[in-house]
Amino acid sequence: MNTPVVLAGAVAVLAIVQLLLQKYSPLYAVVLSIAAGCFLLLQLVPSMQTILRGILLLEGHTDPDAFSCLLRCTGILLVTDYASTLCRETGADSLGWCSELAGRIFVLATAFPMLEEVCRKIWGLAG
Repeated sequence: MNTPVVLAGAVAVLAIVQLLLQKYSPLYAVVLSIAAGCFLLLQLVPSMQTILRGILLLEGHTDPDAFSCLLRCTGILLVTDYASTLCRETGADSLGWCSELAGRIFVLATAFPMLEEVCRKIWGLAG
């Protein structure tokens, strides 16, 4: 059977079990949620290898500074998204919102030098 379909089914079953556990034993529900997340991530390793090969190919065709900026921004977005989701799952919605805002600000701060350079080139061509 197709791997994504099997994974989607497994995640659906684990989500239902987690939902049932949430009512009777919230601690075990959190542990199951973390274990299910680890299981899913382990199943994604082959796909991640394909993505990493593609990223390495892309790196060879782009400017090193631009590529570095892209990787830093991607890392910031992923980490803050995970932090925000974790905060929301534990009931700290306002902290999750703050983590998302911090991620957006960090991405803007990281990408700003690159944006300045692009604007300078555009103004140089226009003027």
